[in-house]
Amino acid sequence: MSPSSTSPPPRQIAIIGAGIMGSSTLSYLASHPSLPPHSTLHLIESASRLAPAASGKAGGFLAEDWHGAATASLASLSFRLHRELAERAGGKEKWGYRDVETLSVEYDATGSDKKGKGRKNNGGGAKVGKEVDWIDAEHIAGSSRLGGGGTTAQVTPGKLVEYLVQEAEQLGSQKDIKVDVRLGTTAKSLELNEDGSGKVSGLVVSSGEGEEKLPITDVVIAAGPWTGTLVKQLFPSARTSSRLLSSAARVTGSRAHSIIIKGSRPTSNHCLFTDMRFSRGPGKGTSAAAPEVYARADGTVYVCGGGDDEPLPATAEEVVYDGKKTRDLIEQSAVLSPDVLSIEDGKKSGSATLVAEQACYLPMAAGNMLLGGDAKTGVWLTAGASCWGITLGLGTGAVMADLILTGKTEQADIRMLQG
Repeated sequence: MSPSSTSPPPRQIAIIGAGIMGSSTLSYLASHPSLPPHSTLHLIESASRLAPAASGKAGGFLAEDWHGAATASLASLSFRLHRELAERAGGKEKWGYRDVETLSVEYDATGSDKKGKGRKNNGGGAKVGKEVDWIDAEHIAGSSRLGGGGTTAQVTPGKLVEYLVQEAEQLGSQKDIKVDVRLGTTAKSLELNEDGSGKVSGLVVSSGEGEEKLPITDVVIAAGPWTGTLVKQLFPSARTSSRLLSSAARVTGSRAHSIIIKGSRPTSNHCLFTDMRFSRGPGKGTSAAAPEVYARADGTVYVCGGGDDEPLPATAEEVVYDGKKTRDLIEQSAVLSPDVLSIEDGKKSGSATLVAEQACYLPMAAGNMLLGGDAKTGVWLTAGASCWGITLGLGTGAVMADLILTGKTEQADIRMLQG
């Protein structure tokens, strides 16, 4: 049956980037009541898998109220959407959603005792709580509560991205909407209407099967740290006059490292923001570090830190990690939790196991995170959420769907995110 003459025409929307921002936008577009029947949603990802970059390697820490004025409203919306989606769709089982208690922990093992074990802090266990029995409480110099009681949570972000895309595909089949997920496909260029309006009409993409032009009414750029490169490619300087695009052209990435350890025994639902000082052994001096340590429900522990200024590579699949940075995280984990996270004796039965060493690039904007677009041109984008991409992801997708399909949103105040 053909669409009614009074129905809005179908939309053909291409989303570039299959991380948390792109997958959330896809999901909320597919479920939006204002998406016309017979519309097409393309998800374009140059890598061979979903969430190939930061969204697949992030810690998945969520905070409701840790945000500045520019993103506070969006964060509040997004945190609520994370909870609602998890309750509705079984997020606990499918992507590891759970509430967490969040602590700041000061660890000091730099004392002058002859054995080099550092200064002991009697009663350290009381400083962090009995349930956090998987860290070395003996050297806890201080601790404070940063969040909890329903204000901080966590997810395993790669699994969440996979769910969002699967949900969109299922909705598409139910609603007479085409959801076209293209992995290993690169956006090459945009084509515009010939009437001089600047409205997008086509996206040229390239894959192993060659080049193809996709007819589109809108394009959403959600390419994380590669947003700046992509904007410059798709929009020559003469066409980047908008403030949003000009700001997006300056988005780049900052490399951060992480490891995942399977602990030797279960941990608790805690995320720790540490300030560590410790001895590295006789004659090796002392070290200071501030790793973030996120215990997950599956028994793994995600540990991150070790940023540097390594330039952003051309693609997500070219990202590499610095082995020294990840070895430092392994050492810090063993110092903080010698009984549970030490992998020094990998042959010992029941010892911890190193699951992953990795790096990703945080998408960095020159100012605030960017979120917005222009209905006249059909160009939309989001970028620059830094370490808060997972927290802000669902809210960003919901707001973006509103903007594209209705021209406005009342779900969050994004006035400070326009570039």
